[in-house]
Amino acid sequence: MNRTNRAPAQSPDRDVTIRLSTGDDGDGETIRRLALLDDGEPPRGPVMLAELDGEPVAAVGLADGTAVADRSRSSGGILALLHLRRLESRLIAAIWGV
Repeated sequence: MNRTNRAPAQSPDRDVTIRLSTGDDGDGETIRRLALLDDGEPPRGPVMLAELDGEPVAAVGLADGTAVADRSRSSGGILALLHLRRLESRLIAAIWGV
């Protein structure tokens, strides 16, 4: 399951993509790698995953909001956007009873 949202990047020539990931395929390994870089535990279950210029840089768990990021390539703005998208999706699920 992949839903993609385009978001303003840190500079005009950088492209940030936010997508929903179930952690399947290569995403599970990518999320674990981000957790290692961030010295944290990987989020469990579905996540909002941010990619900068096509490379994953941050993830936030939909269930509990656990965030991991490659801090050398990510920014506070990207993490804030991930948290907003997480809350947006949880609100939609709550309203529609999903």
